[in-house]
Amino acid sequence: FFFFFAPCLAARHAAMSGRDAPPGCKVYIGGLGRDTTKADLEHFFRDTGKIVSVWVARNPPGFGFVTFEDPYDAKDACRALDRRDLDGHQVTVQISHGRGRGGGGGGGG
Repeated sequence: FFFFFAPCLAARHAAMSGRDAPPGCKVYIGGLGRDTTKADLEHFFRDTGKIVSVWVARNPPGFGFVTFEDPYDAKDACRALDRRDLDGHQVTVQISHGRGRGGGGGGGG
């Protein structure tokens, strides 16, 4: 019983962490302040849809990712929050395109 369900639980955990998010569900946030926290991002995105995970870079700081349950919520969040102020910094909010696409600029991940 446990062995049969263990792979499913592992896949679900990976999806919940945002590492293997469905296309269009993961949002890149650039231009964050050095002291911006996970709680700050959760608050910033609070009205945009069901959030699955939040990650904030520490070394180097300045960016993060929010993964939504639904790609439509992610798209709406980008439209609503791109170029808005968060803790005194104008942030970039866009759909993440994953690693290896483009020249390593915004939207990576």
